[in-house]
Amino acid sequence: MLMQLNQNQTGKSVGQGIVASAGEYGELLVSELQARYYEWVYRGLVFTAANTSAQATSTGPNSTATGLILSNPAGSGVNAVILDASIAIASLPAGAATLVWAANVNPIGAATTHTIALAPQSALLGSGKKSACFADSSATLPAAPTIVRPIGGGPAATVASSTAFPPFIRDEVAGGLIVTPGCAISIQSITTAVSIMASILWAEIPV
Repeated sequence: MLMQLNQNQTGKSVGQGIVASAGEYGELLVSELQARYYEWVYRGLVFTAANTSAQATSTGPNSTATGLILSNPAGSGVNAVILDASIAIASLPAGAATLVWAANVNPIGAATTHTIALAPQSALLGSGKKSACFADSSATLPAAPTIVRPIGGGPAATVASSTAFPPFIRDEVAGGLIVTPGCAISIQSITTAVSIMASILWAEIPV
């Protein structure tokens, strides 16, 4: 198939024929029109869940998990594509702390027990779309999870040192982690519990 491009083609007239534009070396020129996740959100594929109050993270990581946990039940028919996490530090920990993403990766393991369940919301607010996944601020996982990604910008131990480690963290995972049916992912700490208010944004894409 031959695709022809016009170098430096521009135009704004309503109703004109659209011609793809190329740069100096023949590269296709493209740019985002809508927000990055607009199409997925508009189609009702993106969901969010957040702690409703400050929650101390479990350490280890631990199968008795606290913090923020997202589980994708077996048979859901979707992959949970992690897009973003926002974490506000509710209070400074007793020592310098490292936050991590920890995952349960056995798809035929026991189901997560939802101790303090949260209510996932469609990112298309007001749509009433329901998530196939479950979120918790406290849950019992089938096994101790495996650390799969550190979360940069973890909290410091004192107010003075917190200027170098701001009390708000954003981790744009951008699809770098996908939770398959029967698996789970959680925000936990390694050695020192951290009191957080966190949210996770994810897309649910059919398997």
